[in-house]
Amino acid sequence: MKLRSISLLIILCATFGKAQTINNQSKDEIIAQIKLLEAAQVKAILQSDTVTLSKIWAEDFHVNNPSNMVVNRSQVFQRIKNTFIKYSTYTQEPEYYGVFGDVVVVMGKEIVVPIGDNPDKGKTIIRRYTDVYKNINGEWKEISRHANIIR
Repeated sequence: MKLRSISLLIILCATFGKAQTINNQSKDEIIAQIKLLEAAQVKAILQSDTVTLSKIWAEDFHVNNPSNMVVNRSQVFQRIKNTFIKYSTYTQEPEYYGVFGDVVVVMGKEIVVPIGDNPDKGKTIIRRYTDVYKNINGEWKEISRHANIIR
């Protein structure tokens, strides 16, 4: 059901405003900004930096996580603090950037090696991910994320 919701969001975004840009920025300029946010997010996750993540993630940010649960921003922060979300390695390989007016969708592959209190500690985990950003009051904020493990 959750995957269908994400798919519906992507279809709706694709249907409306393909050529729109925000604040007269080109699609390439918007993608460059999102790439910076994605890199900052990976670095912040590796460093357990919730201050930086709170600047990237919208107040109502939600994740459909690899544990098959939908969690909100404060729940993700709690998992970072208790080292369930803690990695020795975290890399992303984005494959798609879709700009749809004030929404950007990023899809790709990521590789993590959990440490800390994660039951997969020490294993190399390959996941597919989708990050969704929205321009809120002139700032790009991540509003939603979906990640699933490739078995």
